[in-house]
Amino acid sequence: MAVALAAVVLVGCGSETAPSHSLGAVPDSTPEAVATVEPDSPAVNAATAFLESLSSEQRVTAVLELGDSRRSNWSNLPPGSVRFERNGVRIGDLDLEQTDALHHFLAVALSPAGYEVVTGIVRAEDALAESRGGDRSRFSAENYWLAFFSEPSDLMPWGWQFGGHHLAVNVTVADGRSYLSPTFLGIEPATFVHGNATVAPLDSFANAGRAVIDALDADARATATLASRPNGVQTGAGRDGIVPEIQGAAAGDWSPDQQQVLLDAIGLWVGVLDAASAQARMDEIRDELDDLHFAWHGEADGGPIYFRMQGPSLIIEFSTEGRLGGGGSHYHSVYRDPSNEYGQAAASAT
Repeated sequence: MAVALAAVVLVGCGSETAPSHSLGAVPDSTPEAVATVEPDSPAVNAATAFLESLSSEQRVTAVLELGDSRRSNWSNLPPGSVRFERNGVRIGDLDLEQTDALHHFLAVALSPAGYEVVTGIVRAEDALAESRGGDRSRFSAENYWLAFFSEPSDLMPWGWQFGGHHLAVNVTVADGRSYLSPTFLGIEPATFVHGNATVAPLDSFANAGRAVIDALDADARATATLASRPNGVQTGAGRDGIVPEIQGAAAGDWSPDQQQVLLDAIGLWVGVLDAASAQARMDEIRDELDDLHFAWHGEADGGPIYFRMQGPSLIIEFSTEGRLGGGGSHYHSVYRDPSNEYGQAAASAT
């Protein structure tokens, strides 16, 4: 059954004036292809092109085994705040050709909306550095790492990880389908100016949660509303295997229109993936609709909010401080499929 994913196409980043992009900078639009891409395996071709651009030493750093225990070495914290070395190669250590190849891979492996969200989060680091006295040792668009788990292939499962401060995208590819769990999307500041444009990559995600609570009638809203909120997301970095207690209102009791608002919100996170993978995942989630729950904490007129969308194979959390859309706001969110973390179930079934 088709699921509307139109909500994932526009993410509130706005149009921007394209500057020249130097080492480690984020291109302002999807880069031109750096290698011939076959239509049946674009992500494999783009990943291979990136790896071929690396030196032999860089390639050893960039490619780990699929089952390597270091795959769980990801964090939303900035450099210097974690107890492990991040996996893969750092953007700031790449030359211009390699950086272009990296961005081409991200643009091909993710949806257009997903690419804009991910690069918007990276771009926010420079705005954060300015607000922290120009501290670019910790806050910089160069401090993001890309790693692969197994050689990219159409024949065997493989994975990749891209992240740094406020970002950890963990994807497993099996039988041509991408699986996103676990993935962390955060940002500070939530709204910033880049070039001549105001950019707000995660505002649509925050507003999607508000749209769900606003769509509910009084009884469902009362059931969904939590008396208190957790201290941030409960299933973030270092919390593999944690499944929060089910709370909130059951979507199975809602009207079809209310259920669709919930699915549209979920579609923002799922829609980070390519269209075919996102559609397959949304079909699975729709099949679990009667078991989905929505929990909410926050004020009707803005301010800090927390919400969670949870079912048998889904955990999405969103937590924010400050007023929605405020330049000083700080957002954290996490997406997990507890039945298929790091794509283990999908990979073992291949």
